[in-house]
Amino acid sequence: MKSLLKRAPLLLSTVLAAAALTVYAKSSPTFDIHTSVVSKAAQSEKGVILVLTERGEIAAEAAYLLLAQIKQNQGYAPLLLAVENDKVAGYKEALNLPEAGLPAVIFFSKSGKEIARVVSAKSAMTKYANAQDRVS
Repeated sequence: MKSLLKRAPLLLSTVLAAAALTVYAKSSPTFDIHTSVVSKAAQSEKGVILVLTERGEIAAEAAYLLLAQIKQNQGYAPLLLAVENDKVAGYKEALNLPEAGLPAVIFFSKSGKEIARVVSAKSAMTKYANAQDRVS
């Protein structure tokens, strides 16, 4: 009985730590994306087209982008994630997106594995124009 009383604080702290990790995992962007993709994939014929963007005017443009992809890739379920600005960095990190990578279009298979992605990038002409300005 004495040994049980000595181990009770250790057991209690272990249970609390496990509960805290579970709550953290369920609130992480990685868990959120994975859960959303897997549940959508179960409802689809081929997989999921995920469009990730920030909230605001760009979200409306991203929705049109998703609509165009749905028309071209029938059988894929659409998933639009318009994320609050303060959470964008976490989602980018979870998906290994570059800084200027939004909006991003990511295709997932029926099993939830990533197939392909198209991310936003600065135009080559913008980069060329900036280089010309520096030379002049």
